[in-house]
Amino acid sequence: MSPRIRVKGATIVSMDPTIGIIESSDLLIDGGKIIAVGKNVGSWAVIEIDGRGMIAMPGFINGHIHLWQTALRGVAADWTLDHYFSVLIGKVVGLYTPQDAYIGNLVGALDQINSGVTTLFDWCHIVNTPAHADAAVDSLQDAGIRAVFAYGTPMTLFGTKEPHPADARRMRKERLASGDALVTMALAIRGTDFAPGTAEADIRLARELGLAPRRLCQAWTTAAIDHSLAEQGLLGEDVNLVHANFLTADEFRVIANNGASISITPEVEMQMGLGLPPTGAALAARAKLNIGTDVVTGVSTDMFTQMRFLIQTQRALTNDTFHKQETMPDKLAMTVRQALELATIKSAECLGLDRRIGSLTPGKEADIVLLRKSDINMRAAADPISAIVLHAGVANVDTVIVGGNVVKQNGKLTYRDLPQRLAELERSSQRLYAGFVSDDSAA
Repeated sequence: MSPRIRVKGATIVSMDPTIGIIESSDLLIDGGKIIAVGKNVGSWAVIEIDGRGMIAMPGFINGHIHLWQTALRGVAADWTLDHYFSVLIGKVVGLYTPQDAYIGNLVGALDQINSGVTTLFDWCHIVNTPAHADAAVDSLQDAGIRAVFAYGTPMTLFGTKEPHPADARRMRKERLASGDALVTMALAIRGTDFAPGTAEADIRLARELGLAPRRLCQAWTTAAIDHSLAEQGLLGEDVNLVHANFLTADEFRVIANNGASISITPEVEMQMGLGLPPTGAALAARAKLNIGTDVVTGVSTDMFTQMRFLIQTQRALTNDTFHKQETMPDKLAMTVRQALELATIKSAECLGLDRRIGSLTPGKEADIVLLRKSDINMRAAADPISAIVLHAGVANVDTVIVGGNVVKQNGKLTYRDLPQRLAELERSSQRLYAGFVSDDSAA
């Protein structure tokens, strides 16, 4: 049972429209849940946290990441998407042992906690064997992060018509049967871009498995959505589509009308050639969307960076339409509040977790981040939301609480074996680098 905690005197950015932003206020946590928000709440607590000079906000929710790639951070810094698939997926995946999967996932999850992420969607396609899948789940549970473990199609099956791995059934039955646990299960499936005919079968499998929280599956798509998916009732709130860069306005309307959602990973989409982030088109269709980071091999994995990429790219694209008409915009395309919503409460909605997390609302689970607004880059900020979206960074993350458990405090992770684990990651990295040769990897 997590301890009773009181955060005193913080600026509370609740992301709950009924609570709003409250200055110099408290959060009371008991049994892993938020039980009160306001001034001078509660009478006692096992742990008292001084929140004066800090912003208390819901933890970030990373809507799409591949944690297993942590041991190869930055190797794809100058790679296109084709290069990524030919080298990392074509050569490196087969070198991974279950221990490589474990240590990459573990340190990657701890890195996410360190940056203020309390929940993530781990698209795990390093499931070469059941042992690899088990190692990845073990790591998430050991890290203490809230996670949706998305059992991925092994990369050897991409481009084939073979169905999703049968081992997903075992994982659901034996390891991740609960929809209320800190780590729940989803499927990471192929969309219509890759293997026609398999997306339908994979979505049906996800629904058959009754995956938590909303029978969730996440499918890759960039170029097209088959309208037959909607006609067959296969697009719904349990389907989240990744990237969606070249979909048409009509396709976005189909997605929105059927309750499906979209995960945008703005930095990697622009870097690797997937296309410009489809933020404006998705918002115009009133589709649900969230933000993710995607590949640590190529881009940053903190949500501060991704929010800025998303909002400023969309602002620039919209502004450019005015410039081409030799005029100036009278307002900006997105607000900072919208960007923060996409990284918190809106992301929780996309993952079916909004009843549990995403806002600092009494009754929800206590996933909370404290940012130091006393740091030099946060001083004199006129508005706490603009401070979070436009000025804050990983260095400002003082405290992280997941499900009522303090996993980072006073700027340091509470994970006890971190030096040992980092050494294990270095050894894994060296072995993996030595195991493949790429003409462009040193460029």
